[in-house]
Amino acid sequence: MAANIGKRLQEARRIKEISLDRVSKETKIAKKWLEALEKEEYDVFPAKIYVVSFVRSYARYLGLDAESLVQIYQREHSGREERMDLNPKFPIVVSHGVGEKSMSRKGIAALRFTKKGLIPFILAIGVVVGAGLSAIFYLQRASRQLSQEMAKINASTNVRKDISMVVEINDKTWLRVVGDGAVSFEGTLSAGEKRTWVAKDEMNVCIGNVDGVRLYVNGEEVDTISGNLGRVNELVFTRSKEKGLIKMEQKRPIIMKKMEPLQTELQKEEK
Repeated sequence: MAANIGKRLQEARRIKEISLDRVSKETKIAKKWLEALEKEEYDVFPAKIYVVSFVRSYARYLGLDAESLVQIYQREHSGREERMDLNPKFPIVVSHGVGEKSMSRKGIAALRFTKKGLIPFILAIGVVVGAGLSAIFYLQRASRQLSQEMAKINASTNVRKDISMVVEINDKTWLRVVGDGAVSFEGTLSAGEKRTWVAKDEMNVCIGNVDGVRLYVNGEEVDTISGNLGRVNELVFTRSKEKGLIKMEQKRPIIMKKMEPLQTELQKEEK
C-alpha cells in the first residue's frame, strides 16, 4: 500500500544506479524532500499537495506508473489534516473553508497564495508565457528559412544550364566543333588528349573517326556510333525550352563537301 511507495521509488532508483544528488539536479526537487519520500516521512511536508506533486515527478523520472502511486498515497492519506505552513520555500498552501465537502464533490481544490508566494507565481507565469512566445518566434523564423531554402532550390533547378561537351580521344581523329554558330575547334587530335567546350544554346560536333572518341555532354556519355556514315558522324545538341533539357539529334554528313586530308584517308580505308 502506501508504505510501499518509498520502497518502490528507492528500489527503482538503485536499479538505475542513480544518486539522489543527480535526481535532485535533474528533477529540481531538493535532496531532503527526495529522502523524505523514500523514507515515507510525509509529515515533513507542509501540505499533501507537495507530496502528491513530488511523488508524481519522482515516479515519472524513474519510469514508474506515477498516477498509480499518487492514487495509493491519496487513498491511504485521505483523512490527513492539512497544515498551514507558511514556509517561504512552499509559498502555495491548501486552504479548506466551510464548504470543504461541497467543493470536494465538485472536484475543486481551493488554493490560497501567501504574499511571499505571489511574486514567484507571477514570475513562473511570465516564464511560461515567454517560453511560448520564444517558441512561436523560433517556428516562424524556421519557416521563413525553410521557404528561402526552397526558393533557392527551385531557382537553381530553373537556371539555364550551359551545354558542356567533353571529348576524350582514344585514337587519332579529326574534329570540328561549332558552338552557338561559331567554330570553336577544327583539327586533328591524338590519343590521350581531352578537350572541353561550352555553348549556351547549341553545340555541333563533326567526328571523323567515331571509334576513336568518347563524348560526354553535361556529364552523360553520348552514343557517337549510331547513325554514322563510314566512321564519320555529326551530332547536334540544342537546349530544349522545357525544363532546361538538352536535345540531341544525328545529322548525316554531306559526302559531297570537301573534307580535311585525314577525313579523306579514313573514308578510303573504309572503302
